[in-house]
Amino acid sequence: MRSYPFSLKTATIIVLLLITRFIGPVKASDDKPGINFRPLTLEKALVAAKIENKPVFLHGFADWCHYCEYMKDSVYTDKEVADFYNAHFICVKMDMEKEGKSIATSLKAHTFPVLVFYDTDGTIMHRAAGRKYKQPFLELGKEALDPKRQMRYFKTSYESGTATPYEVQMYFRMQEMSGMDAQLMINDYLMKQPDSSFTNQNNWRIINDILKDPSMPIMTRVIANKNALEAKYADSVATKFINIYNSYLMQYVQLLDSAGYEKAKKNILATGLDLGPKICAYADLNRLKMKSEWDAYMVESKKFVEKYAMNDSRRLADIARVIYERFNSEKDKVLIAEQWAERSVKFNDNYRNNHLLASIYYVLGKKEQGFEVANHAIDIAKRTNADYSQTTTLLNNMK
Repeated sequence: MRSYPFSLKTATIIVLLLITRFIGPVKASDDKPGINFRPLTLEKALVAAKIENKPVFLHGFADWCHYCEYMKDSVYTDKEVADFYNAHFICVKMDMEKEGKSIATSLKAHTFPVLVFYDTDGTIMHRAAGRKYKQPFLELGKEALDPKRQMRYFKTSYESGTATPYEVQMYFRMQEMSGMDAQLMINDYLMKQPDSSFTNQNNWRIINDILKDPSMPIMTRVIANKNALEAKYADSVATKFINIYNSYLMQYVQLLDSAGYEKAKKNILATGLDLGPKICAYADLNRLKMKSEWDAYMVESKKFVEKYAMNDSRRLADIARVIYERFNSEKDKVLIAEQWAERSVKFNDNYRNNHLLASIYYVLGKKEQGFEVANHAIDIAKRTNADYSQTTTLLNNMK
């Protein structure tokens, strides 16, 4: 057999080099403005990355993914976005349920779009998942180019044992934002924390913001430290317990698994958590909402508020919002929402609660009160640099 001086891989590199040298980078199959997604496999994109000394950006999509379509139509076509990504990355895209199936499996991708950045040697530098608006998407690309902001940096620090508490928190947060499952890692990390530091600010941020699976062994320790946590973080602790267990129970409702739902409620009550009965009652209420059993919802919401939530600003506002949105043409029901929204503001005078109350006043025709509360909501938002465009629209409607 005749031997050749070049391997197939070497020949491929030479061909791509010639293409790049004489006609520029390979262009995408269409001529639309925006990010130039090249018609390359990931393997060939990595070859081009070595030639052009640029990392690779992979947009992994699925046919059914609305967020993927949003980014394709509204973000990737933006000139500032396109200029940045075309200048700094070899950009490719692929259907993660077809030609990209093996890549999706290796990435353990469950949330779409999958946004992955590879170094020129094929190592993952950074990744994220889900819809990104223009500015966050630009910032994501800048993070990928910064060695100390990449997920790879935090991963290396964590695995070497040199990560600061902040870096540990960031690594867990990045994994969750990337559609990865960091729950086991979070459990192991928190279980190893000494009693003297278990309730510190960094650990609480991990528990409150990132811990999502209440079936993990760590929940026993969190429950045991409930009083110590409440002494430091007040009402946010109760809200965390309610939210994490409510999400846990609602998964059984979505699966139409009534037996699993009832078993899960028994498990919650068996933990001895003093909030257990309230959590289960709130889940029952949300179950009625998900099943659109609205007459029962009105009856049970009144019972729930009177028994568990007369001083609970968050639950008062949440239930008032459901009633306002579902029954805004039925004055007798909106008046109940008004009463609970007013109490929610009494206990927590924040932007969210005031915007809701102003909206309810508007529906009830109480424009003078609506103007006053809406302007107060905007003042709060300005002090905290929050977006108040919804309230501005509400004021314009009132006028």
